Amino acid sequence: MKKSYSFLIVNALVLVMAIIWLMNSGVTITFQGVVPWTILLMILALGFYIGLSQLVRSKKKGEPPEDELSKKILQKASSLSFYVSIYLWLALMYLSDRLELETPALIGAGILGMTVVFAVCWIIYKLGGIKDA
Repeated sequence: MKKSYSFLIVNALVLVMAIIWLMNSGVTITFQGVVPWTILLMILALGFYIGLSQLVRSKKKGEPPEDELSKKILQKASSLSFYVSIYLWLALMYLSDRLELETPALIGAGILGMTVVFAVCWIIYKLGGIKDA
């Protein structure tokens, strides 16, 4: 139960710190500035969904927040996203010569890409299920 609460607390802290940073930076909002914030909000929404669903479902049913299926889905999603992320980084390394992006922007794109890849893999396994071997 403590793990679910800590998951929600970390998500809330990231959201609060992002809002504070946005308010204090004084940046103007452009299309290029909206895309990373949209991705961050999508990641935080997924985190809140996972945390709240574990808490609500487990309390309602009287079960532990993480069961074997949840752990297996997380393990499979992280394994697949690792392999896909390796190819993502290889593609970014290949395109780095052709794109005129600075190194921090390229690294940021890679990290955001890894996060999106993990979210997609998790959704695929959550909706599609895991086949028995």
